[in-house]
Amino acid sequence: MNTCNSINSIALGKLLKKYNLTPKNKQKVILLTQRKTATWTGLNRHARKLEFKQSVANQQQQQ
Repeated sequence: MNTCNSINSIALGKLLKKYNLTPKNKQKVILLTQRKTATWTGLNRHARKLEFKQSVANQQQQQ
């Protein structure tokens, strides 16, 4: 996992473990943290959004 300077890496690890994300989606969250305007609220919202999209995609594949 890439480390980033702008955000606490321990807290970021907890955020990534909290949501059931694919490695590709985890990378998207990590890239978002490297922006100067990233906030914890925004990161949580983005992670929830990615998790939801992934669950919808999985349900459609099962049908």
